[in-house]
Amino acid sequence: MYRKKLKQRPQLKQHISVLLLSFVCIIGVGFGEFSYTKLLETGLGGGISHGQKGSFISGALKLICGIDPLDPPGILEKGLPYSMTRGRTAAVSSRGTVKQPVEKTLFIDESFLEKEMAKKPIEVAIYHTHNAETYIPLQGKSKDEGKNGGIALAGEEIVKTLSQHGIRAVQDLTIHDYPDHPTSYIKSKVTAKRLLNEYPDLKILIDLHRDAGIAKKQTVLIDGKESAKLLFVMGNGQRIPNPHWRENYAFARQIANRLDEKYPGLVKAVRLKDGCYNQNLSPKVVLIEVGSDKNTLEEALAAARSLGEVLAELILETND
Repeated sequence: MYRKKLKQRPQLKQHISVLLLSFVCIIGVGFGEFSYTKLLETGLGGGISHGQKGSFISGALKLICGIDPLDPPGILEKGLPYSMTRGRTAAVSSRGTVKQPVEKTLFIDESFLEKEMAKKPIEVAIYHTHNAETYIPLQGKSKDEGKNGGIALAGEEIVKTLSQHGIRAVQDLTIHDYPDHPTSYIKSKVTAKRLLNEYPDLKILIDLHRDAGIAKKQTVLIDGKESAKLLFVMGNGQRIPNPHWRENYAFARQIANRLDEKYPGLVKAVRLKDGCYNQNLSPKVVLIEVGSDKNTLEEALAAARSLGEVLAELILETND
């Protein structure tokens, strides 16, 4: 009858088992380092012979408490008090293992990263003398008059790529080629001067364009994907004096050489022309054309990412 009541009251059985095992541990205090942990380590009864005495104790505890002292996993499932182990990990017998708590995945606060990025100086600035330039496959036309065309999306991709490498950059979308296209460089010069003054830590100022007048698109495979090609256009100081033209040209060549090393065939050329292109403002001003109007936007973005990666490498090397 008593056994039947115990079966109906599992919580009572658990409490009795805890009390009995606690009593065993208390008694064990006087025997060297014997403790509840040691009891688990020895397999809960490993020191008891498997003869009649062990069978009697095992059977008694099974009858009264519903546990088998030779079954550590079964005892652990009953939920024994943590305090009895004194915070130590007990090694159980080969019949079962104690599951340890799973460590939480490290949480990275992205807002903190953005704040850290905001503390950095602006090292790259991009503007567009010919904002309307776009890609025919994207918009069905070569120019989007009065607006920022596909070339602005390529500039945005460069800024994103630089940011991913820890370089802070800005893109100025002031429109310079509308409504009077011939005065584009006069108006963009004002923007270039402002950017150089606002951001004294600039490592490079880019006037970003796309080429035109190409019979068919030109591409190169980068990591198995089609990419538009890059063209550097640098003034030689012939028509408009440019005291920085040699430095500008050497700087453009440095970028192009690194691109050639990392992405062979990506650079179409570093072309010297009779012009100024506002490069007389600083030795760190370059004009780069991302593909032509025949390229797709995806091809232009691929080239922009490659350019951003190389610029980041060069800037980080300079900062070191």
